[in-house]
Formats: sequence, C-alpha cells, structure tokens
Amino acid sequence: MLEENSTSLKKSNKIFAFLKISPAIKSPNLFGFLIGESVSFFGSWMTQIALVWMVYQLTNSAMLVGIAGFTNQAMGLVITPLVGVLLDRWNLKYVSLTTQIVSIFLSSLLAFLTVSNQINFRDIIIIGILQGIVKAFDLPARQVTIPRLLENRSDTYSAMAVHSFLINTAKFVSPMIGGLIIARNGAGLCFLVDAISYLPFIVAILIMRIKPNINNLSTSKSPKIWHNLKEGFIFVYNFVPIKSILILQIIVCFMAMTYVNLMPIFAKEVLKGNAETMGFLMTSTAFGSIFSGIYLMRRKQAIGLESVMAISTLVLGVSLILFSLSTQLEICLVLIFIVGLTNTLTLASISNFLQVILVEEDKRGRVTSIFMTTFLGILPFGNLFFGGLANYIGVANALLFGGVCCILGAYFFAKQLSSIRKVVNLIYQEMGLIS
Repeated sequence: MLEENSTSLKKSNKIFAFLKISPAIKSPNLFGFLIGESVSFFGSWMTQIALVWMVYQLTNSAMLVGIAGFTNQAMGLVITPLVGVLLDRWNLKYVSLTTQIVSIFLSSLLAFLTVSNQINFRDIIIIGILQGIVKAFDLPARQVTIPRLLENRSDTYSAMAVHSFLINTAKFVSPMIGGLIIARNGAGLCFLVDAISYLPFIVAILIMRIKPNINNLSTSKSPKIWHNLKEGFIFVYNFVPIKSILILQIIVCFMAMTYVNLMPIFAKEVLKGNAETMGFLMTSTAFGSIFSGIYLMRRKQAIGLESVMAISTLVLGVSLILFSLSTQLEICLVLIFIVGLTNTLTLASISNFLQVILVEEDKRGRVTSIFMTTFLGILPFGNLFFGGLANYIGVANALLFGGVCCILGAYFFAKQLSSIRKVVNLIYQEMGLIS
C-alpha cells in the first residue's frame, strides 16, 4: 500500500511539475492583465470566424471573403509602424482603455445589424476597416505593456510565453463554441459575446500598475516621429537575426496563415460540410497551437529557436500540401492540427526570439511595432491574394501553392542559420546563457 501511495505521489508530482505556473504569473499585476486579455481574445477570434462565415453566406464568393479579410487588417500595414513611436509617448493605460471601449461599440453594432437583418457586405467592410485601426493600436500596446507590468525584467521571456499560450487557448476554445453558436443561433450572438468579452479586460486595465517608460521619446533630444521611425527601420535592416526572422514571418503570414480565411470555403466545397465542420477544423488547428505553446513554455530558453523556426516552417509547408490533397474529414483534422501547431510554433518562436535578442531597450517599442506590421499588415494582402487565387484555381490548389512557398521559405531561412548564430551566440554569452 505504501509503495502504491509513493508511486501515486510521484506521478502527481510529475503532473504538477508539468503544469507548474510560470514565475511571471506570480505577479498579481500581470496575472490580471493576462487573464483579462485572454477573455477578450476569445471574443475577438469568435467574431473573426463569424464574419468570415457571414461574408461567404451573403456573397458565396471566395474573392469577397478575401476582400473582407483585407479591409479588416489592411490598416495595420499603414499605421502600425507609427504606433510603436506613439506608444513610447502616450499613456499605455489610456490607449488600452480607448481601444477596448471602441471594440465594444463596434461588436455591439455588428450584433445589432445582424439580429435586425440589416447587415450587408458594405457594413462589414466599413466596420472591418474600423476594427483594423483599433487592432493596429491594441495589439502592439499589449505587447509593450507586458514587460512594464513585471517586477523583474528577467521574467519577460516566461511572461511572453504565457501570453502566447493563453492567446492560443482562446483560439482553441472560440472556434469550437463559435461554430456551434453560428449553426444554432446565428452570427449575431457571436458578436454580442465578443462585446461582453472586453469587460473583464477593461477591469484589469483599470487596476493594473504600469512602470513608466524611462526612455520616453517625447522627452528625448529628437522628438520628431519620422526620425524615430526611420531609426527603428535602419536598426532592423542592419541587425541580421531580426531581419531574417521578420522575412520568415512575412512568408509564413502571407503564404500560410491565410488558411484561416479559406476554412469556410474548404469546409463547404471540399468536405461538403457546414458551420460545424468549419468549427471542427478551426478547433483542431487551435488545439495544435496550444501544444506549440506548451512546448515553448516547457523549453524556457531561446537558445536553438532559430533551428525550431526552420524545421517548423518546413513541416508547415508539407502539412499544408497534404491537407489540400485530402477530402476526408478525419484526415483533414489531423493535418490541420499539424498546420496549427507548426504555424503557431514558427510565429511564437519568432516573437520570443525577438524579445530575447533585442537588448537595446530604447528601440523595443519601435522594433515591436515593425514586427506587428509584418503580422497585421501582411495578412490582409495574403487574404486578398489567396481569396482571389481560390476563386480562380480552387481552394485546394490555393492551399497547395501556399505550402510549396513555405517549404521554399524554410530553405532560404535555413541558409541564414550560421550567420544568425554568430550574432546571437555573442548576445547569449553576455546574458550568461552560454559559456
């Protein structure tokens, strides 16, 4: 009996060790922020799924689905680079509060128009543009805020890992629930849930304490925004590791991540399914994202992430190709799980790697904004391109094309690994990560 209890205790300890909370979460200041933002992300992803499905139901056009995705995110390419400079000048708490309040209004408007049967494609485009402007401020503000909520800057890596994990958890839950809600109650309820989901985050923002930015650009000798912006771009271009991972991110965002907008079309045309089928596919891909988040949290260091990015992008391309060739739901669910895992693993690795190797704190806001530009700004062009491509050659062939391009991107990134390691190993030595 004692041996059985001892064995059971050891198993329990292993489980708790696996689920051990990141040291960054021990800060109540950060914990409330992360929980609040994960709830808001839950609503945001649900709205994204509902909008894509609604556009396709209203228009039955893959091209217009791509246009809707483009307008929802295009503003990110235009204004996000400027946002990084502005966030170093403005009060982050006020910026976050404003974006959440405006988001509540836009989601409530979508819910009203949908429930009252007044929604049309033009309304979706206009509201999508406004949502894109809000996201251009909101998402970079969240990333810049996290390091300033920590008591110890050494916890930044673990905080970013938990941040990614909670986002991916929201991505896992929201498609499943969103698909069921759309099938049973319609898209209007999804928009209403989204509006309500911002309330906990607003509470978290009101009570959080943000450290002031010591190197505030508004008090620097060169207060001109355009000069600060140019300085950030020059730094990114000249720093080989950051330039390389941002190019890889552009390829993945343009060629692979746009598969999300093609899922309603694939579910209906290839798998002959409905909103629930789309929900299953989106849930499977989000479940893969959670596994990638767990892996990165367990990894606890950035050393070797450049190899992870190269391998993950290669597997992403292969899995996209196999997914495009499959017509059975069961096989598709397995393959899209791998797509979600490798897509998120690549992008999250890039994000974590960036925050670790970026040692010049006075440029963190601007580099982060440029990073977000390649994420928010490239996606709409990918949505527009692949929406049109799917319209002309079919959704399966469009996904196959994206997979091939990811494989090529992984090959060219792998050729840069030796140059990247020469630079980052020096940084790791200064940080005491390697001897």
